[in-house]
Amino acid sequence: MIIKRLIAAAASITLLSGAVPTNAVCAENHTVTVIDFNGKVMATLSVPHGKAVDLSGIDTSSLNYHLNDYTQVGFNGWSKYPDKITEDTAIYALFLRMSIECPSIPAKTEYYSRTGNIRTDGLNVTIRKYTQLPEKDENGAFITETEIINITDTCSIVPSTVEEVFGKGDKGSIQIIPPGGNRAIATYDISYFEGLGDVVEDESVDASDASKVLSVYAQISTGSEIDLHISKIPNCDVNRDETIDSADASVILAYYAAVSTSTKEITWDDFL
Repeated sequence: MIIKRLIAAAASITLLSGAVPTNAVCAENHTVTVIDFNGKVMATLSVPHGKAVDLSGIDTSSLNYHLNDYTQVGFNGWSKYPDKITEDTAIYALFLRMSIECPSIPAKTEYYSRTGNIRTDGLNVTIRKYTQLPEKDENGAFITETEIINITDTCSIVPSTVEEVFGKGDKGSIQIIPPGGNRAIATYDISYFEGLGDVVEDESVDASDASKVLSVYAQISTGSEIDLHISKIPNCDVNRDETIDSADASVILAYYAAVSTSTKEITWDDFL
């Protein structure tokens, strides 16, 4: 009788153990796939159902690199993911990309004096910053926020003075170098023009030069022979509009007046 009871009890235990669900004994695991900027799998993690994923062990150093001489890419964080993992999940690395650009170089490329600083009017150097956000657009792509930061005033001009450029000739190149760098974001050429406004070639610019310009203008207008050596005709075009007319004579007179009344030296580079 006792043996029969023991056998029945053992059978009951066996039946009960067989009725217990497998996941009640061993929690289900989910796969978390970690993906980089370019869609490449960085890591595959197995996370128990209802547990948080730990991304602290993911090496993101390879996500920080130079795309080219003027563009740097960096890791900016992770896409949104659940606090507790209850299904297979993909987590994406988000990027921060910064590009140095030079939309425009200085407007002044012709100089009329061998002294002074290189002019930077018109120069524009920027950093274009692209930040990938965790939010997605209507097409399911991560939204990228763009910001433009002007860094013109922090750039270096090399050479920075006219003397350095025209010390050995009438032409030279200027480099625009971003802060903290040693590679130019832009390079452009400048040239020296001698004798602007000195039409009568007496090493000064005054009313006689303005009068000569008017004379040349009249000769050009009537088709008469120009009584000025062809090499000196460019000296007449002081406003650099590729035309010789009364406007050039007016500019010469204004320059002459400014020089005559100033206590400081005024060059054409200062005046124009």
